[in-house]
Amino acid sequence: MASCGCGGIDRRWGDLWSGIEAGQKAIQIGVQLPLSGDRAAVGRAIKSGVAMAVEAVNQEGGIGGVPVEVIYEDDRDTEQGAREALGKLVQDHRVMAVIGELFSRYVMASREIVEQAGVPYLTGGTSPRTTEQTRWIFRVGASDAVLADLLARYAVGGLKLNKLAILHDQTGIHNARAEMVVKVLKERYGIEPVVRAGWKPGDRDFTPQLSQIKAHPVQAILALGETGEAGPFLRQVKALGLQTQVIAHRDFGTKRALEEAGGAAEGVVIVTEYIPALQEPERQAWARAYQERYGTEANVISAQYYDTVLLLAEAAKRGGASREGVRLGLEQLKAFRGVLADYTFDAKRNGVDRLYVAKITAGKPTLVTILEETL
Repeated sequence: MASCGCGGIDRRWGDLWSGIEAGQKAIQIGVQLPLSGDRAAVGRAIKSGVAMAVEAVNQEGGIGGVPVEVIYEDDRDTEQGAREALGKLVQDHRVMAVIGELFSRYVMASREIVEQAGVPYLTGGTSPRTTEQTRWIFRVGASDAVLADLLARYAVGGLKLNKLAILHDQTGIHNARAEMVVKVLKERYGIEPVVRAGWKPGDRDFTPQLSQIKAHPVQAILALGETGEAGPFLRQVKALGLQTQVIAHRDFGTKRALEEAGGAAEGVVIVTEYIPALQEPERQAWARAYQERYGTEANVISAQYYDTVLLLAEAAKRGGASREGVRLGLEQLKAFRGVLADYTFDAKRNGVDRLYVAKITAGKPTLVTILEETL
């Protein structure tokens, strides 16, 4: 098993390499990402993770002794740009695989090109639809279906709660997550949320939604929203005197969100794939190295996109450094150790099947439990 790249990567390369030509100077991996537009910051996190991983792989001899090179294509944060960027990458026969978009809508716009070209495509996008009925798209993270299942299981099965409120940002991704949670609660546990309310993206006044909590006997609020919304939301929960337990998705547990929330974050429960402080020492060492290198805290995006490179390198080791070989190699991986998680791709090509549950204590996350979905 390969290590996470903190203290060296195990690269027991075989002698025969399908796809590597004699005298080949480099193996190309394409990256489709937003380097411009409103989501350029996401693109920078992706690029940082990828660049750090490529350096680690090449320090250990590359793939079969051949160094890895990356071709970045800016998708301009548009669907058309995503298709155009991907089109350039797949037309280059040297590109062994593509590290793809995080935004599920752009992954959906790319699916047909990926499948027609027959190129391995790794994404951090969480929508279950992105990998449905595909052969070549693999998710480096937990899908929203896993989130909905484990979130509901924790609240109902773990905490024995049955009077729940679901409050969420009304953007597509959070709205879709809320729909999935409602569906799981109803179909698996026979529970309807006491309150379901949403807010517009960018809102900072959550009084209309939180006032509904005061009028109903709610045991817990399941909150789904953006990092910038978390601080004001939690401060207003406290200001209204609500004693209701808040169980929130990962964006409410970022360093920025906790700093903006201050004391109002105390006791909040976060459900997430990744919190550096909760990781094992080796993975914590990687997070420190990332922060030292880039001057910013490692997050789920930088971690999972670091892992994309390690996964592709290991897949090439197993199946050969060709597009078909990498696809077969990814399918063969079992508990491959990355910095985010241990990866095994299931039949739906989801690589991560577990989430951490952490409680905020004195401004920092403390581990409560680890929830796992059976593959």
